Amino acid sequence: MPKLDLLLLPLVGGYWFLNTFNYTKYYHQRIERQRLIFNSLIIGFFLSLIGLTIDYILLSKFLAFRKYLGELNPINYEGLNQALLIFAVSYPLAKLLNIIPNKYLLSRIIERWGDDFEKLFWNSLKSKHDEDKLLMVTTDTNKVYVGYVNKISRPIGNAHITIIPYFSGYRDKEDQQFFITTDYLSVLEEFINKDEEGLIDKRMGVVIPRNEIIMVSKFDIRVFNAFNPYEEESENEEALDS
Repeated sequence: MPKLDLLLLPLVGGYWFLNTFNYTKYYHQRIERQRLIFNSLIIGFFLSLIGLTIDYILLSKFLAFRKYLGELNPINYEGLNQALLIFAVSYPLAKLLNIIPNKYLLSRIIERWGDDFEKLFWNSLKSKHDEDKLLMVTTDTNKVYVGYVNKISRPIGNAHITIIPYFSGYRDKEDQQFFITTDYLSVLEEFINKDEEGLIDKRMGVVIPRNEIIMVSKFDIRVFNAFNPYEEESENEEALDS
């Protein structure tokens, strides 16, 4: 077993694993330092079991190879080789687990650790029915987009979403009432009528940084029109229902 002064290597190995394995790194780049150290210790313990199991197998089945590996380390210190082995296991193990499809991992990550915004974005992206996809997104400049999310970035770093807008406009600074200034429905219909739906994402996708979004809500055109009647009410409702 590694000595107490060598426990730093399993701890660092646990930290390395948590920040390499896709399922854990998104969460652990957000949490406070004390929690991260505690979780690194837990993973370090399990890595120690794996590393010591590998060392036992080498001693019992591949003794010559195990001696060769030990001689590669010029520092003669009891337990150091085992601690180095435990540390060395962490990165390849995390990379091996990363063969799990990203879409599955992202779904699990957002379900377990995502905030309310991320869950709304994910539901918009994965919903099968158009009426469940629509969101109203308000940015810190009072710009508003109504549309569906067609791409979300990984929930760390420079997180962002890409939205295909149906309408866009702004909120009044005084009463926060939403005013529509641009209607994209006719353009969307043109792409669909020309069988060029594959170009919609490239030509109409609006990228919005996550840190600029201040409010997100589901959007229902009937509810919106009940409180915000405007001249093109029936026309827009028919377009959304088609």
